[in-house]
Amino acid sequence: MKYLSMYLISLFFVMSGCKSNEDIFRPVIEPPTNHPDIKLTLSSKKMVVFNHAISSRDVSEMKESEIENYFGDRIAFSVPEAIVFKKDSTFLVKPFDIVEKFKSKWEGDKLYLQLGDKQSWKQLGEKSSEKDFKLDMTFYAKKKDQRPATRLVLGQEYHMNLDDPLFSNIDQFSSLTWLTFDLLYN
Repeated sequence: MKYLSMYLISLFFVMSGCKSNEDIFRPVIEPPTNHPDIKLTLSSKKMVVFNHAISSRDVSEMKESEIENYFGDRIAFSVPEAIVFKKDSTFLVKPFDIVEKFKSKWEGDKLYLQLGDKQSWKQLGEKSSEKDFKLDMTFYAKKKDQRPATRLVLGQEYHMNLDDPLFSNIDQFSSLTWLTFDLLYN
């Protein structure tokens, strides 16, 4: 009796699972759109600004030979070698196959990236001609030397403005070093 009831229950599930072809949902498959991916590679890198500000806010220009003292290999590992545009996404391809992916949108010749909060957009760069794309990248090192501890903040940002709070919050215990590159891709 036990096996008969298990057989009947199994038969019920098998029969209820079988449907006619009319009852099966068939999704509408849209043909793929032909949006070719656009890949641009780095063609030039030009240092624009390399400055150091101490607590007194006296800004001094630094020499290109001093970059490694402040940033080490960060520049070599962080500057994108290529930029790939796919539909509404932008991929920044860096050395060692590191890829940053962003949702992006174009407004005229300017490209904006969506930030993590999904509400705000930040400019990455802009077209400088039909085939060229220009972006600027800023590296910074902010040091706060206040006993008993020293705090060092290293960072980088695309299209950083000088009115950023990072530049205005230099107190008597702080120093800030920043380096900006103009990068051209084609």
